[in-house]
Amino acid sequence: MKNHPLFVIFLLTIVCNIQAQISLFDNTIIHEIKISSTDSNLWQNLTDDYNNGIASDNIPYRSVTIEIDGFIMSSVGIRQKGVSSNTTVSTTKKPLKLNFGKFVDGQKYDGVKKINLGNGVGDPAIIKDKLAYNMLRYHGIPSPRVSHAKVYIQGQYWGTYALIEQIDKRYLKRNFATDNGNLWKNKGNNDLSWQGTDINNYPFELQTNEEENNWSKFIEFVNVINNSSDADFKNDLENVFHVDEYLRILAIDLLINNSDSYLERGRNWYLYHEPKSNKIHWLPWDYNLTFNRGEDGDNDFDILNSENEKILIDRVLAVPEWKGKYLNYMCEILQINMIRERLDPELDALLDLIDDDWGSTNNFFTVTDIDNAINGNTWTDNTFQEKTYQGLKKFITDRAEVVQTNITAQNHTCNPIIQSINVKDVVINEFMTSNDDGSQWVDQDNENEDWIELYNNTNFDINLTNYFLSNDNSFLHKWEFPENTIIQANSYLIIWPDKDVHQVGLHPQFKLDKDEGKLFLTHLDGSLIDAVEWDTEIAKNTSMSRFPNGTGDFQNIAVTFNAENSTLLSIKDSFTKLPFKIFPNPAKIN
Repeated sequence: MKNHPLFVIFLLTIVCNIQAQISLFDNTIIHEIKISSTDSNLWQNLTDDYNNGIASDNIPYRSVTIEIDGFIMSSVGIRQKGVSSNTTVSTTKKPLKLNFGKFVDGQKYDGVKKINLGNGVGDPAIIKDKLAYNMLRYHGIPSPRVSHAKVYIQGQYWGTYALIEQIDKRYLKRNFATDNGNLWKNKGNNDLSWQGTDINNYPFELQTNEEENNWSKFIEFVNVINNSSDADFKNDLENVFHVDEYLRILAIDLLINNSDSYLERGRNWYLYHEPKSNKIHWLPWDYNLTFNRGEDGDNDFDILNSENEKILIDRVLAVPEWKGKYLNYMCEILQINMIRERLDPELDALLDLIDDDWGSTNNFFTVTDIDNAINGNTWTDNTFQEKTYQGLKKFITDRAEVVQTNITAQNHTCNPIIQSINVKDVVINEFMTSNDDGSQWVDQDNENEDWIELYNNTNFDINLTNYFLSNDNSFLHKWEFPENTIIQANSYLIIWPDKDVHQVGLHPQFKLDKDEGKLFLTHLDGSLIDAVEWDTEIAKNTSMSRFPNGTGDFQNIAVTFNAENSTLLSIKDSFTKLPFKIFPNPAKIN
């Protein structure tokens, strides 16, 4: 089946309208951030604070007034940040961090306490973080959101920056079943080799639950990586670590030559122990130095990272099952994720969007640099490494060819991804956002939880491998159906969005909002199979149902859990305010 251009335009319009509700990370516009202070020496003081505090990793914040897209906030913390992205810059366009709640307890902007302002070192179009995080989310990995802003300090234009979401408790709450686990940030160069049980031997910082200061899960993780026997390693690591997520991250990192990471320099990641699953997640971070490749392929990573001794990678890829799965993920990424057909429109749109004053003396790249970094054969990085690299589009083409050859050399065959089903083959058929204790609708643990009912409109069973449910339009591949989940012909399937990821069955890491919300059913290839949005409160123990069953609009009818929607309560009770959107297959969302 082929995309119809009008359908795609319609879909993108709808998605942009949805995204406009998330103002800080609305990436359809260039935001405007104005920073002001009564301190006439603000910038010099920020620079002195950085120079005096960077060695001890103790850079203080200063209080300023911030105006974001016309919205004014006072007593916001600001400081310079970064290492090479700061020290290698010859202009005043330094990377910054804003902390909305530093001086006013609980103060946030759009639910965010901190944001990072990336200045584009090693990244002329200030696009690499966004592109990499987009690829990670496309393959089901939680990743920071990114948008762009023109920044002004004391009335003077400072340049265009990338706004990058901070990994903190608010980020954890948005992406995981719980946000009360331990979050560690790697703050040095570390290969995760065993350094004993003394936490001071590891360059990590505990960033949540600091008072408890419990490092037992971290030490257990590193101990398993290093000291578990070959016979026990697979089982031991699966018990403490989300291995499948890491295989996807590893595949993308190697594909995009992420040298400033665990692969080579042992930098730039977080670890999060999520209490319900009782496992550690690997959280990727800082991608401005990715997608670098010389004209002759120098800077390329071997797909097994064999040139760098990293204990976690070496041991994981020594397990035949995991190596095969890792290579399968590489195949998937090369088929549907890191492809010009998908990424070129995003690159072109972002380049058009970032309307910077590139001729400003505060910038360290020229207009020619910007265009060559995207569309050219080569560009020269004069900010950090003084090297010449391929343009992004050429990188995508050439790197993919090399990696595909390397996969074949591993005697691994890439199988094509099964095409997604047609729109309305499977639909979101009924859902309940507030299921009170004592109701008759309970999960396998006899708990009253929100639920979603899917219906298979076809006369054949459908395998939901590579299908996703999400409540977040910025992360459509948020929860993946377990492999070989089957919805039988002309039958129903119940999903419990209750964040109980530790329970048996289908339990996504998100919940439904009874006041307003969204649901998306998508395929790995980007096809949007079904979607629904509501902006009016749904009463307790009331479901919204398609009527007629499987094909109609959403109505307020008698609850028919796991059964045909058949009885309209009344015309008055019809939920006419519920905007429901369905998009023709195979519409795509990048």
